[in-house]
Amino acid sequence: MTILTRIGLLGACTVAVPAYAQSSSLAIFGHIDVNVTAASAGGSSKVGLDQGGYMLPSRIGLRGTESLGNGNSVGFWLEAPILPNSGGPQGLTWSRRSTISLANERYGELRLGRDYTAAFWNVSSFSPFGTVGVGGSSNIIKGWPLGLDDATTLSRASNMLAYFLPKKLGGVYGQLNYAREEDMDGADYAGGRLGYQSGPLNVAAAYGRTSMGGGEHYETTTVGGSYDFRALKLFANYLLQEVGPDRQHVALAGAAIPVGKGHLKLSYSRSTQSGTHDGDNAQQFAVGYTYALSKRTVLYTAASFIKNDGNAAFVTGDVAPEGVPGENSKGFQVGISHSF
Repeated sequence: MTILTRIGLLGACTVAVPAYAQSSSLAIFGHIDVNVTAASAGGSSKVGLDQGGYMLPSRIGLRGTESLGNGNSVGFWLEAPILPNSGGPQGLTWSRRSTISLANERYGELRLGRDYTAAFWNVSSFSPFGTVGVGGSSNIIKGWPLGLDDATTLSRASNMLAYFLPKKLGGVYGQLNYAREEDMDGADYAGGRLGYQSGPLNVAAAYGRTSMGGGEHYETTTVGGSYDFRALKLFANYLLQEVGPDRQHVALAGAAIPVGKGHLKLSYSRSTQSGTHDGDNAQQFAVGYTYALSKRTVLYTAASFIKNDGNAAFVTGDVAPEGVPGENSKGFQVGISHSF
């Protein structure tokens, strides 16, 4: 059965159900993460409070589902970034995610609104530090979280229609995304992701494309995987982002090793560029440790070092001073993270 056929049947199934609800749920959820970070770039240094050092940035949200019967359901998800060190909002009110969806157990899910793009997940999921903190894999990704030049779709897109494969496909998972630009160059998006998960193995590949005007396109290709040996979990991912002749390749290898009540984390990533920024390369080395106080509360620490070449000026996160072309950056942080 083709994906387009599944989408059509999904729409038909959700329209045909009775108007009354069978059951529903509503939840408030969130993640609060605060750390003390010391970082340097070139000859400058800085110390301050930061958020999002342990895998997930701080956020608060509402989500709910309603059963429509016969395996059909409707759901919504509203998620906003927060700055716990000041109590202030960050960016758009519900800029992390704002979606409504129709789902069928057999045919999958249709989701509309602002959400993550397909290519994002391989960078985030297949890294021991995720994309946040001094060890985050995004520290040497140019233009993060928007993309190269004037693109805005590396991690998220607004006005998006997405289709997700049903869960019971023998470990196969995937999605298709399409977003309209709404009169804004660099905001449309078309992409997809396909993966396979079975036991300790998880692998996936994704591609996305955005129109930039003038006939050029911003394109992202990501692949990634992880394998859990129990005594050691390995991670690897690769990102290619390009606009015209400009390209950036970022590759990462990492590991998480259970030690006591926590995990020792290690990663190495390398960025190489060609085109206008040929030779502006970088490497990041990161090490960290997490200690679980409970299932929802974690203490953590991490340190990283970025070696910049050419005119590259990457730094170890948000607290670091402004990057200096060709100069290295270092960062260290200690924090606490709680999910609810």
